[in-house]
Amino acid sequence: MCGIAGYVGPRKESVRLVLDNLKRLEYRGYDSAGVAVATSAGVRVLKKEGKLGNLVGALGDLATASGTVIAHTRWATHGRPSDQNAHPHTDCDGKIALIHNGIVENYLELKEKLLADGHKFASDTDTEVLVHLIESEYRVLGDMEQAVRSALRKVTGAYAICVVSEYEPGTIYAAKTASPLILGLGDGENFLASDIPAIMRHTRRVIVMEDGDFAKITAGGVILTDLESRPIDRKEFAVTWDVHTAEKGGYPHFMLKEIHEQPKTIRDTLRGRVTDEGQIVFPDFRLSPARLLDFNRIFIVACGTAYHAGMVGKSFFEHLLRRPVEVQVASEFRYSDPLVDSKTLAIIISQSGETADTLAALREAKAKGATTLAIVNVVGSSIAREADEVLYTYAGPEICVASTKAYVTQLVSLYLFGLYIAQQENKLSKDIVASYVEDLLAIPDKMAGVLADTKAVEKIALRLSNTSSCFFFLGRGLDFAVSMEGALKMKEISYIHAEAYPAGELKHGPLALVEPGVTVVCLATQSALYDKMLSNVKEVKAREGIAVAVVKENDQGLDERSVDAVLTVPSTRHDVLMPILAIVPLQLLAYYIASDLGREIDQPRNLAKSVTVE
Repeated sequence: MCGIAGYVGPRKESVRLVLDNLKRLEYRGYDSAGVAVATSAGVRVLKKEGKLGNLVGALGDLATASGTVIAHTRWATHGRPSDQNAHPHTDCDGKIALIHNGIVENYLELKEKLLADGHKFASDTDTEVLVHLIESEYRVLGDMEQAVRSALRKVTGAYAICVVSEYEPGTIYAAKTASPLILGLGDGENFLASDIPAIMRHTRRVIVMEDGDFAKITAGGVILTDLESRPIDRKEFAVTWDVHTAEKGGYPHFMLKEIHEQPKTIRDTLRGRVTDEGQIVFPDFRLSPARLLDFNRIFIVACGTAYHAGMVGKSFFEHLLRRPVEVQVASEFRYSDPLVDSKTLAIIISQSGETADTLAALREAKAKGATTLAIVNVVGSSIAREADEVLYTYAGPEICVASTKAYVTQLVSLYLFGLYIAQQENKLSKDIVASYVEDLLAIPDKMAGVLADTKAVEKIALRLSNTSSCFFFLGRGLDFAVSMEGALKMKEISYIHAEAYPAGELKHGPLALVEPGVTVVCLATQSALYDKMLSNVKEVKAREGIAVAVVKENDQGLDERSVDAVLTVPSTRHDVLMPILAIVPLQLLAYYIASDLGREIDQPRNLAKSVTVE
């Protein structure tokens, strides 16, 4: 979850270059930042608590320095955010510097031995153990490459590491297992980073390192081997993203930009997957129709926003397929001894494809014999590589920590997959499938209409930002699944307490908390449950709570005479598709409240974009 950037080559002011690259990864961690530059004169290190700007402001003459550079932004796991705990970490003599993303699980055991051997530690981190371990191995072996290899053989846990030293100032050694690391190939220079946007300005030629890979990176080239020095051949691929998709594009925050990108990302996710006749196709799908029909149980496993998408998927699949579907938080799945076997399809959802708990859940499902399908956004990610089948969501880079466009593309992917299975089973006629497809194809334009005029949401947000002590989000059926995501967005970026409940549970406890100053967002987009929701709204108003209704256009039952505010969304023929549209006003409400309160919207406190440790 930390940001990594590196460079080796002849460019002047390479420190500035690498820190500029690192800026594009600050969403991955912003508790502290640091940089190390290796030259023939030695290794210089500077690190500062707080955001990258603190480091840049303290560079001094290091700002114009050149050499082999590695840099890091940290999201704390071991040791509080501080200058001392920031990366890079150095050995006792300051001749080796190392940055690390992940967790060294056996660091206490290793640290005790190193302390006994006379090593001095300057931080509370698990990472510092690695650089002292490399130092210890170098004293014995006298060879930097072999020292790094030997040290890593003694480590258990997850890591992406980069090492520079005064012994080989023109070389970066890198290795990874479980944490992402990519190589950018240039002409007489090479780059590395923990995510592709960092290097897009300099090269579009990329190699994605896989677990167990070890790289020796010089200006002249990259040599890939495993830890035992056996050669590895990894194919490079060309990045086709527009560089501007990783920038704000005139919006005040990445989150607002990404909310407005949702119509496009839905179109991209649908593109090539629906025929002119309105049927679903997956051209690159490897799972045979016969295999899909053989599953008697489906598990959907994910974390956070992806879990909420899975809740929608469960309802849709059970509605169409009449098969049991279970949704489980990935962090619980691995330890719950799940009832999974060869007749189980495990659907693994992750924006980054690197979420540690979700990746562990995938491996657990495979170990128990399940077939795994990944729904991910990042091509070449760990989950994408290890799953039996992959559906990419085509959301493009998502920079804001709070997910928006990844969520709606996950929903679209789940709808497409459910319809695809129903086609194979002949559960639905071609005409009914075509009607679903027609509704899906119409959603981007409908969503764009909502986003074209956000004044109503802004007005409500301005009113609520300083008057609401907490928020409840209520819904029935699929509206409850949407309310969970709405509550998460509110708490993530506004820091206002927010909880979601099935509306029928209101009288079973939460109603005790409804009083003046408490806002209850009531979703009522499911026609079959609409009358029940009207009763819940009345219960809120009877306790003088602030009621905000989210309804379909032309709604006749809820207006500003019966509630405090109304947010409308376009309707679809199939109510099961309404979650894609209903989430938009909730995303905007959270955004505008957080903006009015002056919150750090793109980088909310204590959170990081990609959670790559358990």
